[in-house]
Amino acid sequence: MSEKERPVQASRRGVLSAFAGTGVVAALASVGSNPATAEEVTATATTTDASATGPTDAVSLGTFESGLDDWQADGAIRLSRVARSDRPAAVTEGEYALASSVDGDPAPAISRPVGGIDLATRPHFVADVAPGRVEGTDAPVAFRFRLYRPADLLDGDSDPEPVAASDPVTVRQAAPGRIYWDASDVDSGLLDAVSVLELEWYPADCAPDSDSDCDLDFDPDRDSSGDDFAFHGEVVFDDVRATASRDSVASARLAATFRELQFDHGPYVRTEVTAESETREEGRFVFAGDETEPYRFDILAEDRFSLAIADTEVKLGGGWS
Repeated sequence: MSEKERPVQASRRGVLSAFAGTGVVAALASVGSNPATAEEVTATATTTDASATGPTDAVSLGTFESGLDDWQADGAIRLSRVARSDRPAAVTEGEYALASSVDGDPAPAISRPVGGIDLATRPHFVADVAPGRVEGTDAPVAFRFRLYRPADLLDGDSDPEPVAASDPVTVRQAAPGRIYWDASDVDSGLLDAVSVLELEWYPADCAPDSDSDCDLDFDPDRDSSGDDFAFHGEVVFDDVRATASRDSVASARLAATFRELQFDHGPYVRTEVTAESETREEGRFVFAGDETEPYRFDILAEDRFSLAIADTEVKLGGGWS
């Protein structure tokens, strides 16, 4: 192998082994109990500079170690802290997380001020979530980030108006997961004006802005809101943050993809390489019962990688900005 070939193949093998290589994919398989593992693996695998240390320049928006970290809610939502000793799978950072108990809200959401944070340089959002059982449906819970700015930019106390919202990210009931949003395509001027971050959630088969009726079980005598469905259940949030690292979102997407594949196919068993070159590797991940899913990994440029698994394609590395 020439000196020129070594870094390329080492980078390819490093990323692939991080996500699906022998022994290391267990980190993704267990990401439900420790979602941070996937991000650490991503940072290590895509680092080509030995002096780099992985994701940096992140701002915490909630670890809930000493309080609610400015998060608030309206309506039929009660916020409290929950300890790791009570919810070990839900608390992912420190010893406490935020529990949001909902008793009859058709579109539950929590929010916090972010006006003092430079979101234009930190447009990537991630949060760990653990939805409990939802009365009336077995559907996954869908989460969305939403940003607001003052309606009157000269009056910071004016009513907020929406700026942008993420696509929904779903997490199965009674299972931990990580939600994410790459908001780098939002105009930087709008991001500079943002004053409030909101997290909204609802059953995936009952979106609040959907024109279709929610065909779910609910008690009209108990739920007097007039809506077809009102949310009853609890969601735990932890380690909410805004970061400059695109890989924070990429690792969350990959971890979510692997969790869903293992829900569908059973535990991951091995990786089979079917074709490789200096800049591409193709193969399949083998799961229990010999179920398989294809993958393709491409080195597109220095510090620019693409990894496609099943129907998910994720950009990795810091060279995309």
